[in-house]
Amino acid sequence: MDNLLRKIRQNWIVVWFVIAAISLSIMSGYAIYTRITIAKRVVSTQSGASSLFSSSHMNTGGMKTIEPITDNTQNASVTVNVYNYAYPKEAVYRNEDTQYDLVATIGTIDDSDNFTPLSDSSVLEGLTYSVTYGSQTFTFGASGLTYTFSGCVILGEGAHSNQVSLVFDKSELGNSPKGYVIKIEANPYDSSLQNLTGYVMVRYTKQASAGWSGELEELDSNKDYDGFNYYLEGNGKGKLTFRWNKSKVSINKDFLNNPNNKFYYLDNDNYVAYSSAPDEANLTADGEGMVSLTIEVDSTKQNRYEIQFYKTNKNNDYSTTVVKENYLPDTAPSDWNPDTTTP
Repeated sequence: MDNLLRKIRQNWIVVWFVIAAISLSIMSGYAIYTRITIAKRVVSTQSGASSLFSSSHMNTGGMKTIEPITDNTQNASVTVNVYNYAYPKEAVYRNEDTQYDLVATIGTIDDSDNFTPLSDSSVLEGLTYSVTYGSQTFTFGASGLTYTFSGCVILGEGAHSNQVSLVFDKSELGNSPKGYVIKIEANPYDSSLQNLTGYVMVRYTKQASAGWSGELEELDSNKDYDGFNYYLEGNGKGKLTFRWNKSKVSINKDFLNNPNNKFYYLDNDNYVAYSSAPDEANLTADGEGMVSLTIEVDSTKQNRYEIQFYKTNKNNDYSTTVVKENYLPDTAPSDWNPDTTTP
């Protein structure tokens, strides 16, 4: 032991260098490990952020949608939504405004889903195919076969969406449809977000009875949903009342705040229009836990609405039967009130 201590005292400088080298090695190793961990965390966050730009009719692979239309006496309208969250997961959204360009092109699509833009505008003479964003409407034809809406913005600081309206000529609903497709692209300015593409077409589907109705989208009982889609569709003009259990599901606020939607409540069997966007918390009670809302509909302007509802508490029973019967029931024939003042 004495010999060992004597050797250490004689070579203390060497020992000091060894200890210092080991310490630096440990510190360096920790620094490298920490940097890799942070880098992975940042990459993971950015990857998740890329999904906070989605659509009802577009995705990163090129979504193809054939919209069923029940009224073949007039031009068909399709509403496309663009979201600042990973639809339908409204709880996680982009805090920043989302700016993007929206490109619409008319063309055809073959059996292999290959899209070919139209090159001759004369084939559209006398036909109506258009796209509307905000207050701007572009009609395909002599003025062009593709159009870009530049600088579209979805506001941040909340779950928000934009609406795009596509109109197809009623000839698409006949026995020999033209088969024209409107390709839509949403190209975000933020490079961390992915471009979205969709191909939309329409086809006539017979409806058993005239009027409007609302129902829950068919659910897969083997899947766990964050939310639900509820559809209002039909033909004609009038008012349709639908209901939901607000303690179990909450309606997408963008639908309530959309200035194109006109809502009413019943007062002694009279429809009274809301002077501003209705607040879910103050809607008319309609049965145990249920609230109701009436919307003015006109199939010449829009023949289908897609409404998102979200779970209020994951501990509730959200089995398919319970949701359909108790939380988001189908509308009844008495919920449809046609407008008889117009021919």
